[in-house]
Amino acid sequence: MGTSKKSRMDNSLKNTKVSLYFYFLILATTFFSRKAFIDILGIELLGLNTAITNLLAFLNLTELGIGTAVSFALYKPLFDHDKKSIQEIISVQGWLYKNIALLITAIGIILMLLFPFILKKLDLPIWYAYATFITFLFSSLLGYFVNYKQIILSADQKQYKLTLITKGLMLLKLAGQIGVLYLSPWGYHAWLAIEVAFSILTALALEWVVYRNYPWLKTSFKLGKDTYKKYSTILSKTKQLFFHRMSGFILNQTSPLIIYAYTTLTLVAIYGNYMLIVSGIISLLTSVFSGIIPGIGNLIAEGNKDSVRRVFREYFACRMLAAAAVSYCLWISGNAFVSLWVGKDYILNDFAFSLIVIITFLNITRVCDDFLMAYGLFKDIWAPIAEAITNLGLSILLGYFFSLRGILSGVLISLVLFLLIWKPYFLHRHGLCIPVIGYYIRYMGYILSFATSAWATCTLLGRINPDAVFSWQDWILLSAQHLIIFTSISYLILFAWDKGIRYFSNRIVKRIKRI
Repeated sequence: MGTSKKSRMDNSLKNTKVSLYFYFLILATTFFSRKAFIDILGIELLGLNTAITNLLAFLNLTELGIGTAVSFALYKPLFDHDKKSIQEIISVQGWLYKNIALLITAIGIILMLLFPFILKKLDLPIWYAYATFITFLFSSLLGYFVNYKQIILSADQKQYKLTLITKGLMLLKLAGQIGVLYLSPWGYHAWLAIEVAFSILTALALEWVVYRNYPWLKTSFKLGKDTYKKYSTILSKTKQLFFHRMSGFILNQTSPLIIYAYTTLTLVAIYGNYMLIVSGIISLLTSVFSGIIPGIGNLIAEGNKDSVRRVFREYFACRMLAAAAVSYCLWISGNAFVSLWVGKDYILNDFAFSLIVIITFLNITRVCDDFLMAYGLFKDIWAPIAEAITNLGLSILLGYFFSLRGILSGVLISLVLFLLIWKPYFLHRHGLCIPVIGYYIRYMGYILSFATSAWATCTLLGRINPDAVFSWQDWILLSAQHLIIFTSISYLILFAWDKGIRYFSNRIVKRIKRI
């Protein structure tokens, strides 16, 4: 289980390749599934689905970040082949998850009693809300009672095995749901039934893959209860992580609820369409980079600070370039995509759309978050509290006056203050142990470089007008032209002045030569 530099790279590449393979398959299927949902079941039911999903995300806050704390706690015993500690740590997680699942069940029952008040503007039969909530709640509870042991695969840089199971079955589930929407007379009933069936199947498959890879892993709730005091760091990190998770929830999940409070489920669904595009983009970058994060934790466990700093600079550079490329493409061709996908009636105005693009770019560039997680640095609990208050307060205040534009502006302001300013300072001060001013300077250099590239690309090709795009072939061709030219110009500019991109380029060249 201990990992050398070479095997770290091999595992990271394998994780990335498998994630990318399923990413493209699931992305296409998800968009087709959402289109079928809108056409057959209607935009109102889709809006309800989005609102219920966000309510469940609120319930899952009770997880408190235990999974992240456990993952951090596993890096060292995995590196040292300490099977006894691994069993005890995962048993602690199981015991904590069992109690959390019981709490979620109780809160879920209370929430369902309040549905007539929470969803008073709902034009659909109330049973739709209850059936949807119970289905998704059941799926969520399986993760707490059954699948907690899967964390050893991701911590041990075997995320690709999780991906094969979860994404493979998700692909089959989406295909089945599309099929019943078009072919079954039971429509939404059958859609929900497939959701339940595949939740059970996924839980069983994950149990099997963990057993096949770690047959010695014998965990129990009793062992976790008996040994949790021995691993006090898990509880202390969990308490710190709760505030970070709360902030993340408010940042990512409350916007649809605030939009619903001020407008209608229809606007929630339109916003949800854009969020599906954004989540697809973020999933793409996650597929590329998620396999690297356990390797960072393994590298930190080795204790070579110079190597960690160099990897940080490489990671920062290539992550910024990737974020800029996909965000530029979203900005230049996103509305044309929506027009082709669901129709021109579902396009947002330019100002709100531009805010979504900027927020997407900032969320993709969360390099510091990945390293803070690998270091286990969560003690700045005042920061997520302040971020949550700023985010929620400004979203509600500005949303009252400016509707969707105001809500998104509140999110953006909180991101600038805490993601761009505070977190880099905290990481450099307590993790990397180097001055943060270099980070800020490089970040501004990246922004100027990307702005120059965007101006040059638009000058050469012009903006993509949604009304001028008549087919998917036109859209793909225009988007590819913009992507290639923007990325090429950006890379050349960065290569001329930034060591991080040159370090990363040299690493790739060496890897290719070995092949």
